[in-house]
Formats: sequence, C-alpha cells, structure tokens
Amino acid sequence: MSDTDDFPADLLDLQRRWYDAEAAWAADPTEEQRTAFTAVGAELRAHPYWAGAENRHKASMKLKQAARLDAAR
Repeated sequence: MSDTDDFPADLLDLQRRWYDAEAAWAADPTEEQRTAFTAVGAELRAHPYWAGAENRHKASMKLKQAARLDAAR
C-alpha cells in the first residue's frame, strides 16, 4: 500500500496537473501559461480534502512525495 492510497484520486490528479502547469509556465513564462497555472492552483485550493486545515500539510507532503516517485519512473 502506498502512502497516497488513502488520498482521493482526483486530488492526486489535480496535484500532478499543478506540477505540470508549473513546469509549463517555467519553460514558457507567458501570460497564458501563468493564467493556466493560476487556474489549476485555484482548483487545488478549492478541493474539499485540500481545504481542510488539518489535511493541508499532510496532503502537501504526501503529494510531493508521490510527484517525486512519478518523476523517478
């Protein structure tokens, strides 16, 4: 069982989209990419699991760990 198995699948997908949008904006610092990055960030902050104050730090750490594992593949 992975550390992120108890996380909502849509939250993991949303976090991965956020990392992708961040990388796209870093590679192409246009207003269009900034807007896309900001929009995904707003979705992430609005997610019910992420929005729970008691969950925010745990979610952030676990999702960063999952992203590192994805990058290593």
